[in-house]
Amino acid sequence: MECAPIINFSKTDNLEKLFSLSQKCEQPVVFTSGIFDLVHAGHLEYLREARRYGRSLIVGVNTDNSAKKLEKGPSRPFNNADDRAHLIASLRYVDGVILFDEETPNALLKSLKPSFFVKGGDYSEEFLRKTDLLGVKNVELKIVPVKKNYSSTRLIYNIIKAHQ
Repeated sequence: MECAPIINFSKTDNLEKLFSLSQKCEQPVVFTSGIFDLVHAGHLEYLREARRYGRSLIVGVNTDNSAKKLEKGPSRPFNNADDRAHLIASLRYVDGVILFDEETPNALLKSLKPSFFVKGGDYSEEFLRKTDLLGVKNVELKIVPVKKNYSSTRLIYNIIKAHQ
């Protein structure tokens, strides 16, 4: 089985590839995004839940540059963007991965025009409407619960604690 296609949205010549990907996807298309630095069971559950809202799932993955701006820590992300994108693209319920260089996928959402935008319960609707969805029309927001006690930061903390 082949991995889902990966597109780098920050390269202007890839707008055509983005359009082609969206045309190949079965409707309704679901979009979600994240850093996915150290993938864990919480990420997998979140992505499976996102896919349930539509027939296709496209995942935006923050580039290293945009991930660093999101204050995850000076040494984050640990895995580079290409590795993170390939890992997400290998999941059978993912139909496409798009690397984006901005702090939010706002421009990507405007270009992609999915039916649904899914984020985890660690985000509020008010925040997402002022950032990710600002000026985006006809995209339904779904906020799904996050798996308790699962995060890359917590995983890193547990690894450090185990080796002190």
